[in-house]
Amino acid sequence: MKDKLGSSDVWYNAGVRAHEWQISGDNIASKSQIVFSPRAQFAIKPDWERDIVFRVSGGYYYQPPFYRELRDSLGTVRPSVKAQSSIHFVVGGDYSFKMWGRPFKMVTEAYYKSLSDVNPYTIENVRIRYAANNNAAAFAQGLDFRLNGEFVPGTESWFSFSYLKTKENIDNKGDIARPTDQRLKFAILFQDYMPNIPSLKIYLNLVYNTGVPGGSPSYADPYIYQSRLRDYRRVDVGFNYVFTEKNAQRRDGHWLKKFQDISLGFEIFNMFNNQNAITNTWVRDVYTKNQYGIPNYLTTRVFNLKLSIRL
Repeated sequence: MKDKLGSSDVWYNAGVRAHEWQISGDNIASKSQIVFSPRAQFAIKPDWERDIVFRVSGGYYYQPPFYRELRDSLGTVRPSVKAQSSIHFVVGGDYSFKMWGRPFKMVTEAYYKSLSDVNPYTIENVRIRYAANNNAAAFAQGLDFRLNGEFVPGTESWFSFSYLKTKENIDNKGDIARPTDQRLKFAILFQDYMPNIPSLKIYLNLVYNTGVPGGSPSYADPYIYQSRLRDYRRVDVGFNYVFTEKNAQRRDGHWLKKFQDISLGFEIFNMFNNQNAITNTWVRDVYTKNQYGIPNYLTTRVFNLKLSIRL
């Protein structure tokens, strides 16, 4: 809803969501839970010369368990597992401005989330194993920043930075990093075109992320396994030639006039052939009985050729 507060424009909305689900099955005692999730948002645009909008929002959120979240280490379904809940607090702002005579926009957002009734899990390779027990509390806090605009006239480029810290406390044993605890992320997408060949567009994509926790063997004590994967680094480059770029200048009857778009692109993903790990596979030493994480690597350098036609 839009309104006025003095000379400033304001937007606000509030609501509540109710959810009920039931768990039943053979040899399983039927179980149900009803939750209510109130949330609200408020935004204000002061009557300033600069185009700035401030936002604040908050709410109570629930995540009902799926089937695999109900299974414990023995494969027994535990219908007593409750929905994980969290309280969100978010503040942010949008700043639209012009630089070098071209439009830009800066978006900033900070958040804090308090999580309760957390169902902790471990990651081994691509398998996620839940404890099937709401025996943890957690929090997540972070900051997101993004600047996008026409650094080169006629092209959209952006820079983003994110900070995240999330930890959990299982059975009151102290805070440890959650599997999603990726502290820093930098990303840049820069697009350009050749002045002498404006139909040939080029993009450069750079990503750098600090490493996430390496996981732990299924149902093992995560407090023992707190190593992290290596930092993630990737550079992509792409070239795209648009054949229909100057269709408006072509004479009627030209064969390209039949198409809205024809373009041919060539891309190199992970140009520098970095080995980026995504998870660990845990291997047991038969002598010491210790388990060691062996990284699982993502695909390295990839070449891609694509043809796009739109009538």
